[in-house]
Amino acid sequence: MMNHAVPGRRMEGFPGQRLVVVPPEIVAAACRRPVTRDLCVTHIGAFSAASGHYVERPAGSGQHIALACLAGAGRCRVYGRDWPLAAGDLIFLPPQAFHAYQSDESAPWTIFWIHFRGLRTGDHLANLGTSRERPLVSVDDMGVLVDAFEDTFRHVRHGFSEAALTGLSTAFIRLLGLVKVHQRSAGWQNRATENRLLAVLSMMREDLARGWTLEDLAREATLSVPHFSELCRTQTGMPPLALLIRLRLQRAMELLQQGGHNVAEAASAVGYEDPFYFSRLFKKHIGVPPSSCMGGP
Repeated sequence: MMNHAVPGRRMEGFPGQRLVVVPPEIVAAACRRPVTRDLCVTHIGAFSAASGHYVERPAGSGQHIALACLAGAGRCRVYGRDWPLAAGDLIFLPPQAFHAYQSDESAPWTIFWIHFRGLRTGDHLANLGTSRERPLVSVDDMGVLVDAFEDTFRHVRHGFSEAALTGLSTAFIRLLGLVKVHQRSAGWQNRATENRLLAVLSMMREDLARGWTLEDLAREATLSVPHFSELCRTQTGMPPLALLIRLRLQRAMELLQQGGHNVAEAASAVGYEDPFYFSRLFKKHIGVPPSSCMGGP
């Protein structure tokens, strides 16, 4: 189920984000020219580890949207159904139709997205086999996907000349072609394994004070320690225990900012009984001492 109205959710404003919107008048001109009229990119961007990312468009967008998950996880609701997204998944959203998507709380996603329109849009989507029943596509080589996006994005770094937009369109066509080449079936075994990982990460987040070990986490996921560690690193961008530390410190910071917890109490609430060790760890990872985050009642 999509999670609506959660404090701290936002559409953008993430550290290191990239976001380019092609001006409407430039898009209109491009849609009258050969090549760019066939497939024209109108928006392109990327967020990294976007904790709290949430978008809801009751009337949809004016363009088709390709949304790709590169790491972490999230969910998208379209056509009245929720679709989980993990690393290597792309979902294609139609124009003028309700959709909503959000980053996973335990494993915030890294994504890129591209809005597009054009005379040949239907042909490209049909070539990928997307449909109302299955708008999701998965690829087997994340490196190819990342490189193709970077090659596409570079064309908007220096303005919106006719040449730049031609390069943008043809690079996006190449990206879609590579998705087709590297498309894989979202087999039930791979998906089941990913779902077990996400379930364990959610369990970990709900009980941060527990003395989790790597063996505990792998056992809960019914995976070997090496397999669990590799999968966690692929999906979240960090190993399991490093992720646990980050989640604990984020929760402790929330408790301190809300007021009602001193440093020792916040530390204990997330599993650290030694407040001095907690303070050193907090400053190392957050950059400020925990006392500076304390809010009033």
